[in-house]
Formats: sequence, structure tokens, C-alpha cells
Amino acid sequence: MGKVLKFSGNNIDRLEVERRNEDWVSEKINDPNSKVLVYNRSKILVKKIYSNITVKFLRLGDIRESGIDPKLILLGDLGGEIYLATDLNDVDEEIVNGLISKDEEFIDCRTAGDQLSQAQGGMISQSKSQLEWNRKNSFCGICAGKTEGLRGGQSRKCSSCETELFPRTDPVIISLVTNGEFCLLGQSKGRLSRLNIYSCLAGFIDQGESIEEAVAREIMEESGIKVKNVKYYASQPWPFPWSLMIGCHAEAETEEINFDEHEMHSVKWFHRDEVLSALEEKNDKLSVPGNIAIAHHLIKAWATKEV
Repeated sequence: MGKVLKFSGNNIDRLEVERRNEDWVSEKINDPNSKVLVYNRSKILVKKIYSNITVKFLRLGDIRESGIDPKLILLGDLGGEIYLATDLNDVDEEIVNGLISKDEEFIDCRTAGDQLSQAQGGMISQSKSQLEWNRKNSFCGICAGKTEGLRGGQSRKCSSCETELFPRTDPVIISLVTNGEFCLLGQSKGRLSRLNIYSCLAGFIDQGESIEEAVAREIMEESGIKVKNVKYYASQPWPFPWSLMIGCHAEAETEEINFDEHEMHSVKWFHRDEVLSALEEKNDKLSVPGNIAIAHHLIKAWATKEV
């Protein structure tokens, strides 16, 4: 197995065979002893233990005893226990707050993923993506009929035309381009430019396109740089909402930058020494993504000569 990054490393058994029996799924989704990952407006419920956090799992029976009838998806089995997930975004805030104690709170999933154990971060990746997909596919894209969840949330079926829908994962390439002792980093307009962070260039893989072709196209579109020798490094689930980041390194064939000003705020070459000091948070002029992001690991692997 390759490099395990944040939001991967989920140890749960997704129960592929058992899900085919809807009666079995219904039994588990209604078992009061099933453990539930609870979200509220896409934030995950955690418990604070001194300076650390862990996911707070609630018993389904306790949630229902509070008067909440949650919409649930089945995640799977872990250690002989069934795990479910729900988002209480439609529940009154006062009722939601009655479920939690003073050392528990709902926090942003990026923050949680950076601090939780590898396995719990992986469970967030699975649950958040599937909850979001189910929420956004309540109606059929063919006939606009209402869809019904099947297999514990792993698929949906239109009640009118019977079209079957399955969860999607959007593949995204993210690549560090290098040229000797320099690497190419950019700031997209939006979050990165607001935070003044430089990162690897990235973009969605288009239909009918290989990973290598997507890297070459995106780098050219965003920076004007032609690349060669694209090499896969690692991948990372990214549940915002349901992407798979495919990390690569590539070599530059050209040097002159001509970046897309519509999409990018800035694209620059940075020397290895600048990048090393930025990774150590000792560079006042350059900031790079933190450990939670695959971009950090792509940059670090090159800067430290791992690759």
C-alpha cells in the first residue's frame, strides 16, 4: 500500500454483500444500538479530550429518544458494531444542542480531519461524501421524479422511471511541476489568494482523458508551462464534496509563465531553499498548504529529495 494521507485509512467493512438485502439494511438502520456519526450543517460532532479531539458517536436509540427521527445512511461494520451517519441540518438547533454535552461540539470537517486519527478521518471522508450525494440526488435527473435510497445509501432509484443512481467520485489531478532546483506553485482566485498560500496546480480530469493528459492540459491552461515525465505519487479522498485527489510530479519542458488571469491570482517559480523554509514555517514571503492536504506532501517529497 502506498502513502496514506488524511481522509484515507478507513478501516470500516462496507458490507457490500449484506447491503443487497434491504430487510437486513432496514434492521441495522433501526437498531437502537447502532453507532451514529452525527453532522449538523456539514460539521462533525467531536468530543474534546484535553487538547485532542475524537469523533463522538451517538447511539441511534439516544437520538430517537430526544425526539429526532434522523435520515440515516449505513457506513458499515467495525469491530462487530454497525456504524451509521446522519446530518441534522433540518432539525431545530435547540433540539440538536440538547444531544451534546459541554465537552462536545460540531466542528468544520477540514479542521477535524487534520486532528483526528487516520481511521476516523477516513470515516469522515466516506460519510460526508455519501450524505452530501444522497442530499443532492433526491430527484431524478431524467424525469424529475422523486428518488428513494437503497442499499443503505449506496444507491438511489427513481420512483417514476426507475433509473438507478450511484454515488460519484470526481477525479482531480494535482501536480507539482519542477525544473531543476525550482518548482511551480500558484494561487487560485478565492481561498488560496485570501489566505496568501501557494500550492500545486490542480484541476478536474475531463471525460475521455488520461491522468497524464489531464496533468499536461491543466498545467498548460493555468500556467502556460509545457510538461513531460508525469509520475504518480499518491491519492487522497477529499470530501468537499466527493473528490479523489490524484497527486503527481512532472518536469517542465518550458520556463516562461503565462498564467490564466481569469482563474489564477498568481503563478511563480520558487527555489528549493524557499520551499524548505516555507515547510518549516520560517518564510515570511511564502506559505504552503498544511499537512492535511496532498499538496503539502507533493511539495515536501520534492523539497526533501524523497522523489
